[in-house]
Amino acid sequence: MVTKQRCSTGIDDLDDMLIGGIPRGRTVLLEGPPGTGKTILSLHFTVAGIISNPKSPEPCIYVCLDESPDDLIREAALLGWDLEKYMKLGQLIIIDAFSGRLNLKPNLPFALPVGKFDIDTVLKRIEEVQTEICAVRLVIDPVSALLDGLDEKGRRKSVLGLAALLSRLSFTTLLTSEIKEAGVGVERYAAHGYIHLDYEEKDGKVSRVLRIVKMRETPHAMDIIQYEIKDKGIELKI
Repeated sequence: MVTKQRCSTGIDDLDDMLIGGIPRGRTVLLEGPPGTGKTILSLHFTVAGIISNPKSPEPCIYVCLDESPDDLIREAALLGWDLEKYMKLGQLIIIDAFSGRLNLKPNLPFALPVGKFDIDTVLKRIEEVQTEICAVRLVIDPVSALLDGLDEKGRRKSVLGLAALLSRLSFTTLLTSEIKEAGVGVERYAAHGYIHLDYEEKDGKVSRVLRIVKMRETPHAMDIIQYEIKDKGIELKI
């Protein structure tokens, strides 16, 4: 049972590992290589806030940076989640920060203007949108796209600015990021929690694995857990 102080991830076994879920109002970095299901886990988190308590749903803002909203909606539908319905009900807003980066005309409201892509513009749009649906959950997928091209000083400044905004707005947030081969991203230190997704090879077989590296304000399991991506999303093998 998820307490009032916790935010369900939408995956029961992962909530159990977190002793009830993500501490409400905190920011979690979800990091892993391509194909490990970062976006799918983010969709679990997004939908859980809407459907877990129909009488008091938790609206969500989903910021698309490396994938078009159309592709996200299509992927969610294949897993049984009707994002367009939640958008019509005012329980979900997708901020299209993808189309403008490619100089494509967006077809969703609240999209970033073409040619005006930078972290300050994205953060301002998030703040504007929150009041539209009283959003309490946020996904930025991936946060690494906001930091591309910045030097270490600029990256640190931007991450700290993002952390300050999320704290002020009281979002419970998932930030996705690709694993960096060199060094440790400053976003790992700024986040309250860090969940690592990866591949593991054993006896010639490759499997996906998950580990909760840190999660402030709650005890948590640190086991390396295998998981699969099935027709209903992520399933931990516990």
